[in-house]
Amino acid sequence: MSVPCLSSRNGGIAVLAAALLWSTGGLFIKEVTLDAWGVSFWRSTFAGITIFAIYRSMQRQTGLGTLREWCSPLVLLGAFFYALMLVVFVLATKLTTSANAIFLEYTAPIYVLFIEPLLSHTRMKRSDLATVLISTAAMALFFIGKFQVRSFWGNVAALVSGMAFAAYALTLKHQHATIASRWQGVILGHAAIAIVMAIVAASGGTTLALSGNDLWRLLFLGILQIGVAYSLFTYGISHIRAIDATLIAMVEPVLNPIWVFLGIGERPANFAIVGGLMILTVSIVRTVRGARETVELESVRSGE
Repeated sequence: MSVPCLSSRNGGIAVLAAALLWSTGGLFIKEVTLDAWGVSFWRSTFAGITIFAIYRSMQRQTGLGTLREWCSPLVLLGAFFYALMLVVFVLATKLTTSANAIFLEYTAPIYVLFIEPLLSHTRMKRSDLATVLISTAAMALFFIGKFQVRSFWGNVAALVSGMAFAAYALTLKHQHATIASRWQGVILGHAAIAIVMAIVAASGGTTLALSGNDLWRLLFLGILQIGVAYSLFTYGISHIRAIDATLIAMVEPVLNPIWVFLGIGERPANFAIVGGLMILTVSIVRTVRGARETVELESVRSGE
Protein backbone atom coordinates (compact mmCIF):
# COMPACT_ATOMS: atom_id res chain seq x y z
CA MET A 1 0.00 0.00 0.00
CA SER A 2 1.37 3.43 -0.92
CA VAL A 3 2.02 6.07 1.75
CA PRO A 4 -0.57 8.52 0.29
CA CYS A 5 -3.19 5.78 0.38
CA LEU A 6 -2.30 4.96 4.00
CA SER A 7 -2.52 8.64 4.98
CA SER A 8 -5.91 8.89 3.29
CA ARG A 9 -7.18 5.86 5.18
CA ASN A 10 -5.93 7.20 8.51
CA GLY A 11 -7.53 10.54 7.72
CA GLY A 12 -10.86 8.85 7.06
CA ILE A 13 -10.64 6.88 10.32
CA ALA A 14 -9.90 10.08 12.25
CA VAL A 15 -12.94 11.84 10.73
CA LEU A 16 -15.13 8.82 11.52
CA ALA A 17 -13.99 8.78 15.15
CA ALA A 18 -14.73 12.51 15.37
CA ALA A 19 -18.22 11.97 13.98
CA LEU A 20 -18.94 9.28 16.59
CA LEU A 21 -18.11 11.75 19.35
CA TRP A 22 -20.06 14.55 17.67
CA SER A 23 -23.16 12.35 17.51
CA THR A 24 -23.55 12.53 21.30
CA GLY A 25 -23.94 16.32 21.22
CA GLY A 26 -27.69 16.49 20.66
CA LEU A 27 -28.57 14.46 23.76
CA PHE A 28 -26.20 16.29 26.11
CA ILE A 29 -27.18 19.75 24.82
CA LYS A 30 -30.86 18.88 25.32
CA GLU A 31 -30.22 17.72 28.89
CA VAL A 32 -28.27 20.81 29.97
CA THR A 33 -30.62 23.30 31.63
CA LEU A 34 -28.72 26.39 30.44
CA ASP A 35 -29.84 28.22 27.30
CA ALA A 36 -27.90 28.13 24.03
CA TRP A 37 -25.62 31.01 25.07
CA GLY A 38 -24.71 29.44 28.41
CA VAL A 39 -24.04 26.07 26.80
CA SER A 40 -21.87 27.73 24.16
CA PHE A 41 -19.80 29.57 26.79
CA TRP A 42 -18.97 26.55 28.94
CA ARG A 43 -18.57 24.08 26.10
CA SER A 44 -16.17 26.35 24.25
CA THR A 45 -14.26 27.21 27.42
CA PHE A 46 -13.59 23.53 28.16
CA ALA A 47 -13.02 22.70 24.49
CA GLY A 48 -10.64 25.62 23.95
CA ILE A 49 -8.48 24.59 26.91
CA THR A 50 -8.44 20.98 25.71
CA ILE A 51 -7.52 21.80 22.11
CA PHE A 52 -4.88 24.34 23.15
CA ALA A 53 -3.26 21.72 25.40
CA ILE A 54 -3.19 19.21 22.54
CA TYR A 55 -1.80 21.79 20.13
CA ARG A 56 0.87 22.90 22.61
CA SER A 57 2.04 19.31 23.13
CA MET A 58 2.33 18.92 19.35
CA GLN A 59 4.30 22.14 18.92
CA ARG A 60 6.90 21.71 21.65
CA GLN A 61 9.73 21.65 19.14
CA THR A 62 8.58 24.41 16.78
CA GLY A 63 6.66 26.72 19.12
CA LEU A 64 3.09 28.00 19.05
CA GLY A 65 3.64 30.44 16.19
CA THR A 66 3.90 34.21 15.93
CA LEU A 67 1.15 36.74 16.57
CA ARG A 68 1.14 37.52 12.86
CA GLU A 69 0.45 33.85 12.06
CA TRP A 70 -2.38 33.68 14.59
CA CYS A 71 -3.94 36.84 13.13
CA SER A 72 -3.60 35.92 9.46
CA PRO A 73 -6.77 36.38 7.35
CA LEU A 74 -7.10 32.61 6.74
CA VAL A 75 -6.89 31.77 10.46
CA LEU A 76 -9.38 34.48 11.41
CA LEU A 77 -11.77 33.43 8.64
CA GLY A 78 -11.61 29.80 9.75
CA ALA A 79 -12.17 30.87 13.37
CA PHE A 80 -15.24 32.89 12.37
CA PHE A 81 -16.93 30.09 10.42
CA TYR A 82 -16.03 27.55 13.10
CA ALA A 83 -17.49 29.69 15.89
CA LEU A 84 -20.62 30.48 13.86
CA MET A 85 -21.15 26.79 13.13
CA LEU A 86 -20.96 25.79 16.80
CA VAL A 87 -23.13 28.56 18.23
CA VAL A 88 -25.99 28.34 15.73
CA PHE A 89 -26.03 24.54 16.00
CA VAL A 90 -26.51 24.76 19.77
CA LEU A 91 -29.26 27.34 19.16
CA ALA A 92 -30.91 25.04 16.59
CA THR A 93 -30.78 22.08 18.96
CA LYS A 94 -32.50 24.13 21.66
CA LEU A 95 -35.21 25.47 19.31
CA THR A 96 -36.10 22.43 17.20
CA THR A 97 -35.67 18.67 17.38
CA SER A 98 -32.16 17.24 17.42
CA ALA A 99 -32.94 15.33 14.22
CA ASN A 100 -33.91 18.51 12.38
CA ALA A 101 -30.84 20.34 13.69
CA ILE A 102 -28.34 17.67 12.72
CA PHE A 103 -29.89 16.71 9.37
CA LEU A 104 -30.06 20.31 8.22
CA GLU A 105 -26.50 20.99 9.40
CA TYR A 106 -25.44 18.15 7.16
CA THR A 107 -26.58 20.00 4.09
CA ALA A 108 -22.93 21.13 4.20
CA PRO A 109 -21.93 18.73 1.38
CA ILE A 110 -24.40 20.50 -0.91
CA TYR A 111 -22.53 23.78 -0.59
CA VAL A 112 -19.13 22.07 -0.70
CA LEU A 113 -20.07 20.28 -3.93
CA PHE A 114 -20.73 23.61 -5.63
CA ILE A 115 -17.80 25.57 -4.24
CA GLU A 116 -14.94 23.05 -4.05
CA PRO A 117 -14.75 22.49 -7.85
CA LEU A 118 -14.45 26.26 -8.30
CA LEU A 119 -11.59 26.47 -5.82
CA SER A 120 -9.77 23.41 -7.15
CA HIS A 121 -10.59 24.20 -10.83
CA THR A 122 -12.22 20.80 -11.36
CA ARG A 123 -15.55 19.81 -12.92
CA MET A 124 -18.50 18.73 -10.81
CA LYS A 125 -19.37 15.06 -11.30
CA ARG A 126 -22.88 14.04 -12.32
CA SER A 127 -23.18 11.92 -9.16
CA ASP A 128 -22.35 15.01 -7.08
CA LEU A 129 -24.98 17.07 -8.89
CA ALA A 130 -27.59 14.35 -8.34
CA THR A 131 -26.73 14.36 -4.63
CA VAL A 132 -27.25 18.12 -4.51
CA LEU A 133 -30.63 18.03 -6.28
CA ILE A 134 -32.08 15.21 -4.19
CA SER A 135 -30.77 16.67 -0.93
CA THR A 136 -32.23 20.07 -1.79
CA ALA A 137 -35.64 18.51 -2.35
CA ALA A 138 -35.28 16.63 0.94
CA MET A 139 -34.59 19.86 2.84
CA ALA A 140 -38.04 21.17 1.94
CA LEU A 141 -39.62 18.28 3.86
CA PHE A 142 -38.31 19.66 7.15
CA PHE A 143 -40.57 22.70 6.79
CA ILE A 144 -43.77 20.75 6.04
CA GLY A 145 -46.34 20.18 8.75
CA LYS A 146 -47.66 22.17 11.70
CA PHE A 147 -46.07 25.61 11.73
CA GLN A 148 -44.32 26.63 14.94
CA VAL A 149 -42.27 29.82 15.10
CA ARG A 150 -39.76 28.29 17.52
CA SER A 151 -39.21 25.21 15.35
CA PHE A 152 -39.07 27.30 12.15
CA TRP A 153 -36.24 29.48 13.44
CA GLY A 154 -34.53 26.38 14.78
CA ASN A 155 -34.55 24.95 11.26
CA VAL A 156 -33.20 28.21 9.86
CA ALA A 157 -30.40 28.19 12.44
CA ALA A 158 -29.57 24.61 11.47
CA LEU A 159 -29.33 25.60 7.79
CA VAL A 160 -26.97 28.45 8.71
CA SER A 161 -24.90 25.96 10.71
CA GLY A 162 -24.64 23.79 7.59
CA MET A 163 -23.44 26.73 5.51
CA ALA A 164 -20.86 27.61 8.17
CA PHE A 165 -19.74 23.96 8.35
CA ALA A 166 -19.15 23.93 4.59
CA ALA A 167 -17.26 27.24 4.67
CA TYR A 168 -15.14 26.02 7.59
CA ALA A 169 -14.25 22.77 5.81
CA LEU A 170 -13.22 24.68 2.71
CA THR A 171 -10.98 27.06 4.66
CA LEU A 172 -9.21 24.01 6.10
CA LYS A 173 -8.57 22.81 2.54
CA HIS A 174 -7.37 26.19 1.25
CA GLN A 175 -4.08 25.98 -0.62
CA HIS A 176 -2.39 28.21 1.95
CA ALA A 177 -3.79 26.33 4.97
CA THR A 178 -1.25 24.62 7.19
CA ILE A 179 -1.52 22.23 10.12
CA ALA A 180 -0.73 25.14 12.45
CA SER A 181 -3.32 27.47 10.89
CA ARG A 182 -6.02 24.81 11.25
CA TRP A 183 -5.36 24.39 14.96
CA GLN A 184 -5.04 28.13 15.52
CA GLY A 185 -8.39 28.78 13.86
CA VAL A 186 -10.15 26.26 16.11
CA ILE A 187 -8.55 27.68 19.27
CA LEU A 188 -9.39 31.28 18.33
CA GLY A 189 -12.94 30.23 17.44
CA HIS A 190 -13.53 28.84 20.92
CA ALA A 191 -11.89 31.87 22.53
CA ALA A 192 -14.18 34.16 20.53
CA ILE A 193 -17.29 32.21 21.58
CA ALA A 194 -16.31 32.29 25.26
CA ILE A 195 -15.60 36.04 25.17
CA VAL A 196 -18.80 36.95 23.32
CA MET A 197 -20.97 34.77 25.58
CA ALA A 198 -19.31 36.21 28.68
CA ILE A 199 -20.25 39.68 27.43
CA VAL A 200 -23.82 38.49 26.83
CA ALA A 201 -23.94 37.14 30.39
CA ALA A 202 -22.48 40.36 31.84
CA SER A 203 -25.21 42.33 30.08
CA GLY A 204 -27.90 40.09 31.58
CA GLY A 205 -28.65 38.19 28.37
CA THR A 206 -27.97 34.76 29.87
CA THR A 207 -26.79 33.01 33.02
CA LEU A 208 -23.63 30.96 33.42
CA ALA A 209 -24.52 29.44 36.82
CA LEU A 210 -23.93 25.68 36.82
CA SER A 211 -25.60 22.81 38.65
CA GLY A 212 -23.74 19.57 39.35
CA ASN A 213 -25.51 17.69 36.55
CA ASP A 214 -24.89 20.47 34.06
CA LEU A 215 -21.19 20.58 34.95
CA TRP A 216 -20.37 16.98 34.09
CA ARG A 217 -22.41 17.14 30.89
CA LEU A 218 -20.65 20.32 29.79
CA LEU A 219 -17.26 18.83 30.67
CA PHE A 220 -18.06 15.91 28.38
CA LEU A 221 -19.30 18.24 25.63
CA GLY A 222 -16.24 20.46 25.83
CA ILE A 223 -13.44 17.96 26.37
CA LEU A 224 -14.59 14.93 24.36
CA GLN A 225 -17.52 15.84 22.11
CA ILE A 226 -15.79 18.98 20.84
CA GLY A 227 -12.16 19.13 22.01
CA VAL A 228 -10.98 15.64 21.12
CA ALA A 229 -13.42 15.29 18.21
CA TYR A 230 -12.37 18.44 16.39
CA SER A 231 -8.71 17.61 16.99
CA LEU A 232 -9.34 14.33 15.17
CA PHE A 233 -11.29 16.10 12.42
CA THR A 234 -8.59 18.74 11.94
CA TYR A 235 -6.02 15.97 11.51
CA GLY A 236 -8.24 13.88 9.25
CA ILE A 237 -9.31 16.57 6.82
CA SER A 238 -5.68 17.41 6.08
CA HIS A 239 -5.37 13.99 4.41
CA ILE A 240 -8.66 13.75 2.48
CA ARG A 241 -10.90 15.98 0.34
CA ALA A 242 -13.33 18.34 2.06
CA ILE A 243 -16.30 16.62 0.39
CA ASP A 244 -15.09 13.18 1.53
CA ALA A 245 -14.68 14.44 5.09
CA THR A 246 -18.19 15.89 5.23
CA LEU A 247 -19.68 12.73 3.76
CA ILE A 248 -17.80 10.31 6.03
CA ALA A 249 -19.05 12.36 8.96
CA MET A 250 -22.63 11.43 7.96
CA VAL A 251 -22.49 8.83 10.73
CA GLU A 252 -23.19 11.75 13.08
CA PRO A 253 -26.72 12.51 11.83
CA VAL A 254 -27.47 8.79 11.79
CA LEU A 255 -26.64 8.31 15.46
CA ASN A 256 -27.51 11.74 16.90
CA PRO A 257 -31.34 11.35 16.77
CA ILE A 258 -31.03 7.76 18.02
CA TRP A 259 -29.16 8.82 21.18
CA VAL A 260 -31.72 11.59 21.78
CA PHE A 261 -34.68 9.23 21.27
CA LEU A 262 -33.18 6.63 23.61
CA GLY A 263 -32.23 9.29 26.17
CA ILE A 264 -35.28 11.57 26.35
CA GLY A 265 -37.77 10.06 23.89
CA GLU A 266 -37.76 12.98 21.43
CA ARG A 267 -39.12 11.90 18.05
CA PRO A 268 -38.88 14.04 14.88
CA ALA A 269 -41.85 14.62 12.57
CA ASN A 270 -42.53 12.02 9.86
CA PHE A 271 -41.64 14.39 7.03
CA ALA A 272 -38.34 15.22 8.77
CA ILE A 273 -37.55 11.51 9.08
CA VAL A 274 -38.20 11.00 5.36
CA GLY A 275 -36.11 14.05 4.45
CA GLY A 276 -33.28 12.95 6.70
CA LEU A 277 -33.27 9.44 5.26
CA MET A 278 -33.16 10.88 1.73
CA ILE A 279 -30.17 13.07 2.57
CA LEU A 280 -28.33 10.22 4.26
CA THR A 281 -29.09 7.70 1.52
CA VAL A 282 -27.81 9.79 -1.37
CA SER A 283 -24.77 10.85 0.64
CA ILE A 284 -23.89 7.27 1.58
CA VAL A 285 -24.28 6.14 -2.04
CA ARG A 286 -22.10 9.04 -3.13
CA THR A 287 -19.46 8.16 -0.53
CA VAL A 288 -19.37 4.47 -1.50
CA ARG A 289 -19.11 5.35 -5.17
CA GLY A 290 -16.32 7.80 -4.44
CA ALA A 291 -14.44 5.15 -2.47
CA ARG A 292 -14.71 2.71 -5.40
CA GLU A 293 -13.39 5.35 -7.80
CA THR A 294 -10.41 5.90 -5.47
CA VAL A 295 -9.65 2.17 -5.35
CA GLU A 296 -9.87 1.92 -9.16
CA LEU A 297 -7.56 4.92 -9.53
CA GLU A 298 -5.01 3.40 -7.15
CA SER A 299 -5.19 0.10 -9.10
CA VAL A 300 -4.47 1.90 -12.37
CA ARG A 301 -1.54 3.77 -10.84
CA SER A 302 -0.07 0.61 -9.37
CA GLY A 303 -0.07 -0.96 -12.83
CA GLU A 304 1.77 1.94 -14.44
